[in-house]
Amino acid sequence: MDQEYIIAHADKSVMKISGLRVKGLNTKKLEQILMEKLHTVVRVIGVTGESIEMDAYDIEPDQVRKNEKGLIEILALTEGITATEVAQISCSEKIVEVIYDQIPEKPISACAKERWIKRS
Repeated sequence: MDQEYIIAHADKSVMKISGLRVKGLNTKKLEQILMEKLHTVVRVIGVTGESIEMDAYDIEPDQVRKNEKGLIEILALTEGITATEVAQISCSEKIVEVIYDQIPEKPISACAKERWIKRS
């Protein structure tokens, strides 16, 4: 059965801030704080005991890295997060853009990560 679908372009960067102690975090509150600080839409996509990953839309990775100290200071004020002396943005990169006409009809691999790695 054929399905119709839309592929939309979202200009986003993925960030990972490591060197944190995270416990009892309210992710919705954190997203609101980050949106106010970065002036863009932010979605938390992963939290561990020592790091946070997030998507930031319509912002360049360089802009985020320039603001690293202020961003980490803001995070440290958020309930449930404590910054350690080695807190840093350990990853800040743009999502790979894919040209629609170059997307194959059938998946190259069953693993989604492998499919995107082959396009970059």
